[in-house]
Amino acid sequence: MNTKSVILLLDSLPTGLKTNIAAVLGMSLGRYRPDLVGGVAITADGRELPGITTIPLPILSADESVLRDIFLKVFDLDLLVAFGTAALTTKDYDEYRSKLGTLADSDQGVKGLLLCGPKKTINRLVGQLALLR
Repeated sequence: MNTKSVILLLDSLPTGLKTNIAAVLGMSLGRYRPDLVGGVAITADGRELPGITTIPLPILSADESVLRDIFLKVFDLDLLVAFGTAALTTKDYDEYRSKLGTLADSDQGVKGLLLCGPKKTINRLVGQLALLR
């Protein structure tokens, strides 16, 4: 497969918040790219388990400037999902959408990104970033 997906998280966030943001972004990948989620798998005991991702989904650490630059300058991906200030400070989706509409792109305060696109493009953007530890 020539598609690659990665999650980038702000390196200065606490571990629990990073985990939550990664989960939210992972759900978005499944929503917008259902072709990347496998079908039902069956255990040796016959139990059916829902499918999981069919491709690796590395989680990388990035500083604020890297997240901001990618969010503001990259437009040639299949999917770019941002988790920013609006998502972090609201309690439901309607409130999130409302707040998002009041913030310019440069004021989003990106805390995490999901990138999905051609492997070469993704590697060029994130090849220098370390895995989240």
